[in-house]
Amino acid sequence: MGGTQLLVGDLGRRGAHLWADRPALTAGGRTTTYGELWGSASRMAELLGREGAGVGTRVALLSWNLPECLEVLFAASWIGAVVVPLNARLTPEEIRFQVDDAGVTLAVVDPALEGLAADAGLLEGRHLVVGPKLDQALAEARGLADRAVDDPEAPCIQLYTSGTTGRPKGALLTNRAWVASTANVVHGLGLTAEDRLLGVYPFFHVAGLGFALGIVSVGGQVVVPPAAGPDAVWATTDEHRLTLTCLPGMSAALSHPAAKTHRPFLRGVIGGANMEAPQALERLGELLPGARFYGVYGSTEAGNLVTITSAPEELERPGTIGRPLPCFDVAILDEHDAEMAPGEVGELALRGPSTMSGYWHLPDETAKAQAAGWLHTGDLMRRDGDGYLYFVDRSKDMVKTGGENVYSIEIETVLAAHPEVADVAVIGVPDRRWGEAVKAVVVASSAHLAPETLDDWCRERLAPFKRPRWYELVDAIPRSTTGKILKRDLRASHDAARAVRLQERT
Repeated sequence: MGGTQLLVGDLGRRGAHLWADRPALTAGGRTTTYGELWGSASRMAELLGREGAGVGTRVALLSWNLPECLEVLFAASWIGAVVVPLNARLTPEEIRFQVDDAGVTLAVVDPALEGLAADAGLLEGRHLVVGPKLDQALAEARGLADRAVDDPEAPCIQLYTSGTTGRPKGALLTNRAWVASTANVVHGLGLTAEDRLLGVYPFFHVAGLGFALGIVSVGGQVVVPPAAGPDAVWATTDEHRLTLTCLPGMSAALSHPAAKTHRPFLRGVIGGANMEAPQALERLGELLPGARFYGVYGSTEAGNLVTITSAPEELERPGTIGRPLPCFDVAILDEHDAEMAPGEVGELALRGPSTMSGYWHLPDETAKAQAAGWLHTGDLMRRDGDGYLYFVDRSKDMVKTGGENVYSIEIETVLAAHPEVADVAVIGVPDRRWGEAVKAVVVASSAHLAPETLDDWCRERLAPFKRPRWYELVDAIPRSTTGKILKRDLRASHDAARAVRLQERT
């Protein structure tokens, strides 16, 4: 079946035609070429169909960064199925909720995550586990040379993102959205076939998957490191002479002895927009004078990247997250969805082809998010006369820690259930390890309550990345006359010398 518009699967197909023998992805000690990637994807499409997947059906994907992630995505796009990437850092209960909410009928599982899959109930239904048995099934499949469907407006990915109520919402992103998002990534990062990117961001997040698709769309290579720490990041960057790397926890990575190595091949470092300390950006310029800093801002609902900054922009314009990428129109809106003047603070709203089509089975939430023809981000910002955006606050009360989104209300609910907690507020605070970390400000009803006790409580009820790293015990939490917690006051009064920073735990 022909088609006049690209599907996500076409990115894999055209790669095989244009660069069949070029390396597409290196992970776990093996390199997959573009020809091999699409060959497996076309056979995966046939296999998924035989397993009951088809137009509109949900295929769960629980995996670390493997070639099979892209193969399943390309295959699902080819047959009209919708991939539901599952965050491997969640608890079994959290995963089970997303699987049930999406109505998953088939799961593809990384063998390294089989235990988690079993605990989450994924192995109770139809499933495929990556490994020899799946390889044999793919080898026996003939593959689908042509699309089974031709609808760029149909969803191809359902990515879950938490809401202010704590209930995860499935954001629906179409083939059209992903192709447009890929174009934004290529433009924003200036990607070419000569680029080799560190694939450290998880493919179950919009950023990690979006970066990978951007590289694949131009014939470059994604290289997945064995771990996310500075040792593995720098070693992988040097071994493969990467042109683009990512430094989770930039300050710590730049303090690592390996950071002093001369790297003329490295042209760019990706980090968070307005999330790195000025000292870290200056240090980056000293250690890697030939590498540009790409500070990125985006969201799942936006379909990945919205803006990109450089180090000079952030140093000259403190607080900026940059200007919008070409495929976006932006506005700063007031509470009545009227556009505000430059310099005024309001909610950032977006229009563009990469934005979500809605939330799965949540019409009221969708209508609220898409009111007045704009995608409402929930982020409070202002815009200057040159079009630069400046982050002010998160109206959705979200903490971005180590690349993960954590919503305060979920943590507050868990802590409030502790019998010795009288009151609690959760905020995000600067953190050397994570850039931003969760902090719990607690009023205790017992004189013996310790942060370590609350940490044990949270570890039993939350995914590890959600647990507060910082605690402060106080006599009272500041509130407005209407009872609303004054979180801006809590952020402003944060003192690292007064609060308790817990050690990292495995």
